[in-house]
Amino acid sequence: MKDTPDELLDRWGLTILSMAADTGHARIWKVETADAVAALKVYRRSDRGNEGPGSRLLSAWQDRGAVQILEEANNAVLMEWLDGPSLGDVARDGAPETAVNLLAEAASHLHRSPRVEISGLRTLNDVFTPLFRCEFTDTCDPKLKIAMQQSAALARELLDSQQTLVPLHGDLHTDNVILTKAGPKVIDAKGYLGDPAFELANALRHPKGMPDLVRDPIQIAKCLQLYSEAMAVTPERLAKWAAAKCALSIYWRSHQQVSEDKEADLLRLFLQAAA
Repeated sequence: MKDTPDELLDRWGLTILSMAADTGHARIWKVETADAVAALKVYRRSDRGNEGPGSRLLSAWQDRGAVQILEEANNAVLMEWLDGPSLGDVARDGAPETAVNLLAEAASHLHRSPRVEISGLRTLNDVFTPLFRCEFTDTCDPKLKIAMQQSAALARELLDSQQTLVPLHGDLHTDNVILTKAGPKVIDAKGYLGDPAFELANALRHPKGMPDLVRDPIQIAKCLQLYSEAMAVTPERLAKWAAAKCALSIYWRSHQQVSEDKEADLLRLFLQAAA
């Protein structure tokens, strides 16, 4: 059952202060509770999609730098309001090195021992299954087709060689960490289960809006070293996951038949780093 914003306001005793964001798949309002300011995120669909398990994981990470989850419904979540820029904004404002270092610290903090135990998380095997059904148009750039096929092969290799399966944020990058006065706070987890080397793979495609930086081989190498140390994995395995995740994102954007993509060159750079 899909709850309307008005129903949620009544149920949780909220007052809307302002519209904060419209991401396309969800709307976010700044609201007031009886004793605090909070963020109300209402999804356009009848459930929270692939972010459903993420709220439970964020709650389990409450003492590790995750946003506080206050209430949940089928298609909505109420969380603490976070004042401060995202780490993506920090990077775009001229301090990308600070941003990636803080991201690495946040990831390390989330994954410190002892590991949290959460049921119902989506496995990486399930997440990557669509990539293995990838098809190509007759006009697809041959270089992109080869890169996609190589990345799919890497994904199979990585999935088959997973050893320790851990709870994963699943979309941990600079725009999903808010820099508050109390330090970085992590938001918008997917809630996956799998190889710890996957956790910061998508971060190599960020910060968004800085295409030259993320395509700089020196920056890629620097982040691979930084992120692999944060997650206690090898840079080579992280680079392979970066290529696999980039290919999966290309597939998602393709509507099942890949022809061309704005990140085709970035995918090839990740494959080079993984070689």
